[in-house]
Amino acid sequence: MRVTQSMIIRSALGDLSRARLRLSQTQEKAASGLRINRPSDDPVGASAAMLLKRGLEATDQLQRNITQTRTRLSAGESAIANANDLLIRARDLAIQGANGTQNAATRAQLAEEVETLHAAMLAEGNSRIGGGHLFAGYASDTAPFVASGPFIDNPPSSPTVAFAGDPSEVQVQIDEGVQARATANGQRVFMGDANGDGLVDAGREDLFQTLADLRDALATDDVPQIQASLARLDNGIQQLSLERTHFGAQLTRLDEFEERLDDRRVDLTTRLSDVQDADVAQVFSDLANQEVALQASLQVNARLIQPTLLDFLR
Repeated sequence: MRVTQSMIIRSALGDLSRARLRLSQTQEKAASGLRINRPSDDPVGASAAMLLKRGLEATDQLQRNITQTRTRLSAGESAIANANDLLIRARDLAIQGANGTQNAATRAQLAEEVETLHAAMLAEGNSRIGGGHLFAGYASDTAPFVASGPFIDNPPSSPTVAFAGDPSEVQVQIDEGVQARATANGQRVFMGDANGDGLVDAGREDLFQTLADLRDALATDDVPQIQASLARLDNGIQQLSLERTHFGAQLTRLDEFEERLDDRRVDLTTRLSDVQDADVAQVFSDLANQEVALQASLQVNARLIQPTLLDFLR
């Protein structure tokens, strides 16, 4: 078979094209640091990398869930701690009011401070974070506690507080098949009603009503009722302390799962690197060799296809 000039040129151009393609692919690996830049580079490896990336995305989402849940739990614990301080102050006022050295006028002054404690307790129960109420369950747009009526001196009466939120506790996923409580049932925490039947459970107290009754007892100079309020305030303090313990346990649980997710993320990142990352030393070695090979090929082919009719006519 006769080898024509056109065949030589086509063959040379084909070799050059393949050399440029190899160099381009190596340059892409060097620039990206990845061995797999498209599925066609390694279909099996690309599939494995995709699964690992999905695992990383899921892990990142779980970590964000934990961060948001911790923020809500910390805010809820802080609100309960503040409410506990309010009850402790109310107890101090009740002790002062039960003292025989007090009179109707001084007890009336103590009653005024209890009114401010009642308003502060209502504010803690309606605490918000990120635009949502902490103790309203899934109805976070609604203030969970609504007070009806003002404080009246003659005859003494106090506002009535009703629960208008959702008693459900918001659950957030923190791992596959694992959920954590992000909120607490405000009706149980502040009103002592865990089952939602409208009645205070045994050993618990409606904190709003307890403060209201103390205020009325101080306003009417009713020493026996002031003394009786001490036991109710102690129950309320115990009630809030128990709720704070639950919040602390949840925060500890979040820390444990966050550490577990950190380890999982490191493992997934390492495995993804093993699958898709390029061997940098090898890539740059190949890059240098291919650049030299392409330059040599250009020079050889330039000489090979140089002779033409004009060259013979010179």
